[in-house]
Amino acid sequence: MESMQSANKDAAGSVLSVGGTESEAHGRVVKDYFAVTSKAGWAEAPADFSARSLGLARGLGDWLDIAGLDVIDLGCGTGELCWLLQDRGARRVVGVNLSQDEIDYAVRWGVKAEFVCEEILAFLKGTPDESVDRVYAMNILEHLDKDHLVAVLEQCRRCLRPDGCLTAMVPNGISPYGTMTRYWDITHLLAFTPSSVVQLERLCGFGDALFREWGPRPYGLVSTVRYMIWQAIRQIIRFRLMVETGSDKGRIYTSDMLFRLTKR
Repeated sequence: MESMQSANKDAAGSVLSVGGTESEAHGRVVKDYFAVTSKAGWAEAPADFSARSLGLARGLGDWLDIAGLDVIDLGCGTGELCWLLQDRGARRVVGVNLSQDEIDYAVRWGVKAEFVCEEILAFLKGTPDESVDRVYAMNILEHLDKDHLVAVLEQCRRCLRPDGCLTAMVPNGISPYGTMTRYWDITHLLAFTPSSVVQLERLCGFGDALFREWGPRPYGLVSTVRYMIWQAIRQIIRFRLMVETGSDKGRIYTSDMLFRLTKR
């Protein structure tokens, strides 16, 4: 599967809600995210969303169970996941992003989702109770301070229909290279662990949290070799943790991790 850097659809969907210079700098990067971050990758090239979304499709797997459902993509970036959700048969896809330039890019290259240029918490507060089936928050929750994070998760639960799911990708603090992801973007404020996600699940009223690694998936010769090497490396990580702590810490060791929370 594509590396963390290439698979990351990281898009600013919120502004740090504290005063002072740090908030101003954070807000400036968020507002100009396309020029500061996204544009450096591919913005001037024609967008092949079919190719770009392959890593997302492989990593999410059956968590793309959205055919015929209403879906929100928080921090939708330049539209890769929105395109994929539509391609997989979602009834309605709404992409939310504070960067109008990123939205314009997605629209320019033919992504047909409904796009909203708004802060994600404000958007969620304006969304009716139990009106959506799936919420995706890929590479966005780490941009929020803790109070903002809890408020967003609580609003997601309110907006979801019964048995609806929130799926997120976040930096993994358990990984030996978790700090790489945590500090990859200057607007990142948090990293997560399975334990901290379980805390949030209970605090915000969701059902049991499920976790997945965001690592290699075998789909060809090279990817299969990468997958096999990764499985050997993760056993070494597990062994090291068992020696030091007596626990495997949930066996989620990739730099980024996926988690899924269900409304019960």
